[in-house]
Amino acid sequence: MNPPAMRVLLAEDDPHDAELTLERLSISGLSVESVIVNNEADFTRALDDGNFDLVLSDFHMPGFPGSEALRIARSHPTALPFIFVSGVLGEEHAVDMLKEGATDYVLKQRLERLPIVVRRALDEARERRSRHDAERRLRESETYFGQLIDALRDYSVATLSLEGTIESWNRASEWLFGYPAEEVIGRPGDMFNLPPEPGQPEADSLRQQLADIGTGNSLAEERWLMRKNGATFYASVVTTAIFGNGGAVRGFSRIVRDMTDSRVAADLLQVAKEQAEAANRAKDRFLAVLSHELRTPLGPIYAAAQALDLRQDLAPECRRSVELIKRNVEVEARLIDDLLDISKIVNDKLSLRLEPTDLVGILNGIAEIFREEAAARHIELHYTPLPYPVIVQADPARLQQIVWNLLKNAIKFTPRGGEIRVTVYQPVPGKIAVDVADTGIGIPPQALKRIFDAFDQGEEDAAQSRGGLGLGLAIASSLAQRHGGTLGVRSDGQGKGTTFTLTLDDPASGALHAPAEETLPVSAPLVRPASILLVEDNIDTAEAMQFLLTEYGYEVEVAENVAAACRCVDARRYDVLVSDMGLPDGDGIDVLRRYAPQPDQIAVALTGYGMESDVRRCLDAGFAFHLTKPLDIDQLIRVLQRDPQA
Repeated sequence: MNPPAMRVLLAEDDPHDAELTLERLSISGLSVESVIVNNEADFTRALDDGNFDLVLSDFHMPGFPGSEALRIARSHPTALPFIFVSGVLGEEHAVDMLKEGATDYVLKQRLERLPIVVRRALDEARERRSRHDAERRLRESETYFGQLIDALRDYSVATLSLEGTIESWNRASEWLFGYPAEEVIGRPGDMFNLPPEPGQPEADSLRQQLADIGTGNSLAEERWLMRKNGATFYASVVTTAIFGNGGAVRGFSRIVRDMTDSRVAADLLQVAKEQAEAANRAKDRFLAVLSHELRTPLGPIYAAAQALDLRQDLAPECRRSVELIKRNVEVEARLIDDLLDISKIVNDKLSLRLEPTDLVGILNGIAEIFREEAAARHIELHYTPLPYPVIVQADPARLQQIVWNLLKNAIKFTPRGGEIRVTVYQPVPGKIAVDVADTGIGIPPQALKRIFDAFDQGEEDAAQSRGGLGLGLAIASSLAQRHGGTLGVRSDGQGKGTTFTLTLDDPASGALHAPAEETLPVSAPLVRPASILLVEDNIDTAEAMQFLLTEYGYEVEVAENVAAACRCVDARRYDVLVSDMGLPDGDGIDVLRRYAPQPDQIAVALTGYGMESDVRRCLDAGFAFHLTKPLDIDQLIRVLQRDPQA
């Protein structure tokens, strides 16, 4: 493909010279399109109308000298290369014309030089245009980015010299710091930094920071800065090296953003979090103290009732009174347990120990316990045990608690002469369900949706007449969910009874497997009664427990505080330590350290504190068991019988 023709504007009054000039260009291989003029008017019109690449001009023309043609061409916006082609142009005039802006000159006597000069002029013109275009684009780019940086309302953008002085300053910088550009240009970039707090180490100097950044890293930091008016603000500061074409660092950019609102919000959030955690700890502490203070007086009452229950000569009417006392103490203890359990559930601190568990065995035991209570209220409890076990993965104590709460609820809200029916069935393969249905007062439709809410007991009148805290169903529902099951409820309305359905996974899917029998340590024969050191500062509790344990055949010595217990431990050996945790001069852990149980000795913590943290503290300290007050003596006996020395 042939290159486009070169368009030449030729100012020449001699047609013969014009022909020779154009012919010389053509001979050299240049394709030329030309316009020939010989006066100022035509020359000016041609410049305005034509798209030329080059101007060739004679120096001496009648009425239109070449110097005038050069002046007109130089003033024209096209800035074309201008070459004089003259036969009488002297050296002095040639130098003057070059100074005035002519590109070059060629004598007509040496026209063979013209193609070379033309090509060089065109190359220089192209290079000049290219350079001008690049400079124009650069100016436009700088203008664009300058406007863009100035438009960054929330970001202060400044450039720093290699020495760290400020070289540029956008409008957002003026707004953020309060300084106009003329007040900061040339000043150190760290002029806004605050001095370190008393006792705090000095930060690296700006020069040191810039030296580190110059290795190719950038520095991002958050710190407090100062405005011109003395006010401070919390800022995010990012400093980055700017590299030149040769790869050397030519300066630094620094971008600053006001983060005060975010910092204040984060501080407020942290304060709120700390306050919530403190309130939560205070609540846990309150519940722990409440538990202790409520359990402690129940201890001697329950222990005394159990001691009376052991007497063979107790009159029947007195025995009924003793059972009444024991039953109400157990109810009170259950209310305390419910308070602690709901706290654990709310704080996600309730842990389960899942193991193969016989659901039928648990139902059998609970039904037997509640059958007497139901009969005392003239309520019929219908439950026919299955002839085979149903094994589920469950925490036995917590599974028993679910069913216990359901039956307790059914008895509470079923009137005299009513019925309660417990049924076990398989609703679908892989599931096992327990229905606890009663003919009680029922649940209105508007109360069904909140029946599992803590402290909610349905209708207010019914709740007030039957007492309780409204925690049993909430705990049962949460425990069912933590077992991977569900607890549902249905009722046709007030006065039409209620059915609660506990649904669990049935891993056996109908197959029958008995749970593994628990292997207890074999008790070693004793030639003497097991000796127990009972550390208890409540005189009534200590007296009743000593009597009970003695009745069971144990040798019991009582110490009322840490000092007395340590004297006892130093004086002789005890097979078992049973210690209260809260003592006048210390706690049970102090006693445990002095007791230092050997493999054939056990230590049992007995306390009114029953929070998860209390249990963990005792077990971590070295107690083998943690029991809460009021103590069921049978529970302690079972613990003691698991030990080889008991």
